[in-house]
Amino acid sequence: MLEQLKNFAANRMAIDELVALRAYGRIVEAEYEAQKVEAPEWVAENLKALDREIKSKNADRLAARLRDVRARLEASKSPTEKRAALKREEAKLEKLLQSA
Repeated sequence: MLEQLKNFAANRMAIDELVALRAYGRIVEAEYEAQKVEAPEWVAENLKALDREIKSKNADRLAARLRDVRARLEASKSPTEKRAALKREEAKLEKLLQSA
């Protein structure tokens, strides 16, 4: 696992693997501190990169879930609700065209 942390390549890892590697990285970082040994520069750099990648992949997962929820909500609307939404959009577009 140390080699994975040293040679971190985010594009090939799933979020679960990234989280596990980040947890391992915390242990490595803490052990350097406990032994009063200066951690190599790559430790902090790769931990920051892991944090960024986890945040990015989680945002992608949340965005995909939001799209799915919105699609399911749209599919569950009655024809009357869909027609009303289209009328509101039509009015909004007409107003935008008049002010342009």
